[in-house]
Amino acid sequence: FSIVERDYTKIVDAVKWDSLFSEHRSDYQILDIGCGTGRFPRILQNLLPPTVRLHYDYLDPSQYCLSTCHQSLHQPFYSRNAWQTSLEHAEKVLVPGSYDVAWAILSLYCLDHDSLQASLARLIGSLHPIRGTACIVLAKQEAFFSRVHHTFFQGSAPHTPAPYLSAESVATGLEKLGVVTVIREIPCIHSISIREDRLLEQYLQQSVMDSTPLPTWMQQPRLRQLLESYRHGDTYYFTNPYWLMLCTPASAGIGGKVRLQSY
Repeated sequence: FSIVERDYTKIVDAVKWDSLFSEHRSDYQILDIGCGTGRFPRILQNLLPPTVRLHYDYLDPSQYCLSTCHQSLHQPFYSRNAWQTSLEHAEKVLVPGSYDVAWAILSLYCLDHDSLQASLARLIGSLHPIRGTACIVLAKQEAFFSRVHHTFFQGSAPHTPAPYLSAESVATGLEKLGVVTVIREIPCIHSISIREDRLLEQYLQQSVMDSTPLPTWMQQPRLRQLLESYRHGDTYYFTNPYWLMLCTPASAGIGGKVRLQSY
């Protein structure tokens, strides 16, 4: 999906990967939480030094995503374990202290709110206590993604799911755990012409993970009003600011904070 593809490029550009993987002839243990179809490693692999070896474990609830991600992996990624599970239920597969780098890129939106603290503790606990680094990217509460998800299910569904998890909620959870964190904001705006009905329909469906057709959206006053609030002239401008959170366990101390800032 080309609109969101540009967001991934911005996310990749927000980190100095050469600094993160500074030992160019070393092996690194990598964990991808919610790998999806492998879009993030596919973009990233062309920017990494070819001499590093990234031993790549990845998890996702979808077997289709795991298979597609596997097919997209090339050096310096070396596929190892593919687990069909979510972070909430990964306690049996994640070994504490075993990963140099873990990332969750736009994949925690549907994380169970009640298990947020336990899930974050599991993620951070999987990192090496001194050199381990996590990279979590999620949209802020003010983002269009969050607003349209809430409005859509409020107005048209018999069973309203929990709101999307926001970057602010994750940052608060990390703070409660004493995790050393550096936050960078990544502004993203998705523009769609009012004449591109099919593109708008696909974008909205992906935003809420529901196949409701566009005419049905426009019949809902609250949804129509929300969409119109993002329209300027002949174009919709959907604002989706993200927080990129670089994290390391509290055991990394002040040195860990300095290290994160260098990335």
